[in-house]
Amino acid sequence: MDQKKPLKQVLSDIRSTGAQNPPAATSSANFEHLSDQSILRLYESIRHQVEADRAMGGRYRLVGEAAKTRAQVLRAALLQRGLQFKEIQW
Repeated sequence: MDQKKPLKQVLSDIRSTGAQNPPAATSSANFEHLSDQSILRLYESIRHQVEADRAMGGRYRLVGEAAKTRAQVLRAALLQRGLQFKEIQW
């Protein structure tokens, strides 16, 4: 890892890895470096976006499938850490 890769190579690696391991299949280990508070904030942010979406009557969609997948991974991390949180009502 001492060698630096060109940006195009790094992006290519990320794209190819993402195709093989979609976010839903990844574990909550992605968030090991984050504090409990940080994970809670990320999850709460998505929950607030969902509530805003609902408040607008569904005319616009603020939250898509990517956010839903991210919320599922965050939820798994929260459960693994034994933290209390308010569930997102999709």
